[in-house]
Amino acid sequence: MQVINKTNLPISLNDLINKQEWKVEYGVDFKLPIKLAQPLNDWKVIIRWKNGKHPFGGRCLPSKKQIEIALNPTNTYPLTQKWAVGTEQVYPYAYRYIYQTTTFNSPNELARFIFLHEFSHLLDYLRGLNLHRKQTKANRFALANWKR
Repeated sequence: MQVINKTNLPISLNDLINKQEWKVEYGVDFKLPIKLAQPLNDWKVIIRWKNGKHPFGGRCLPSKKQIEIALNPTNTYPLTQKWAVGTEQVYPYAYRYIYQTTTFNSPNELARFIFLHEFSHLLDYLRGLNLHRKQTKANRFALANWKR
């Protein structure tokens, strides 16, 4: 993967983009080790500024072979965010999200988290899984890997 940083922030993703073996969820309580079958040399990670009221954004675009990370230049750190990591049933036909709160001390930590979230979608894509409705799974993957 090639990292293209269009900001003036010192962001390092080298340890993550060079990693070849990951553990992904497979079922409820099982993590499956997977090794990337093909190198991702033709993929790009683009880090850019984001305008607007949201502090960040991210997208995995398999058709363009790129992951986009957008950071708002007006963010102040530490930045605290709540992430949906699961659901629980509250009534016979109703569910609510279970959240985990995380504090990012720098733009680098936030960019790493967003990269891992989107990379989880990429791993699902490479395994032939649907990319939709997997936000809580991607959040759990990112939380498990972002500080290592």
